[in-house]
Amino acid sequence: IVRERRQRRSDNTTLALHYQLEECRQAARLDGLVLSDEDGFCLAASGDPQACHEVAAQLPFIGRKVREFEGVLLGSEGGWRIYMHRFGVQGGELYLCAIGAGGEERDRIMARSRGAVRRILEPRSEGAA
Repeated sequence: IVRERRQRRSDNTTLALHYQLEECRQAARLDGLVLSDEDGFCLAASGDPQACHEVAAQLPFIGRKVREFEGVLLGSEGGWRIYMHRFGVQGGELYLCAIGAGGEERDRIMARSRGAVRRILEPRSEGAA
């Protein structure tokens, strides 16, 4: 018997990204998980919307200099403990950022999330090997 791991899925890219981030955020016990583009636009998020959008806007300033960052990011409402990873997708680079300390599984979950984001944003064409 093949068991489908995903309980929620969508053909809508934005909704699929949200579902994926929500699943990973809960699994890693994070306060938030945000995906942003090179301009700081929040593509998808899970957690406190205000925190996610503020963190997303600041990620390009950090990510242009380093591929990974772990530390405290200061914002208008205080600071957040974050772990950011910059990674490439077709057409550019994205930033995936965990907000909060998370559990021991954070790094594994973040890697899983990056892979899922790539699958969602770069679907293989029918008949591709």
